[in-house]
Amino acid sequence: MHPELIRAEIKMRGKTLTDVAEAHNVSLKVVSLALYQPSLSGEKAIADFLGKPLHELFPKRWTKDGKRIRPRYQHLYEEAA
Repeated sequence: MHPELIRAEIKMRGKTLTDVAEAHNVSLKVVSLALYQPSLSGEKAIADFLGKPLHELFPKRWTKDGKRIRPRYQHLYEEAA
């Protein structure tokens, strides 16, 4: 999911990234970073807040079975067209 769509969904719920960070006891920087690059605690905070699985929000970082996709091996996880 595009970072701005994630941010918009949080905003549509009447919250901010700061609210997400405070609710999950992580820094705003960690949550903001998660929108653009891997950040486990930030990704989990966002996913928990939105009630969505990690692979739905960050499909290039997580598999459907909850495993982290490492950038070096991403080609192994991509589905054939």
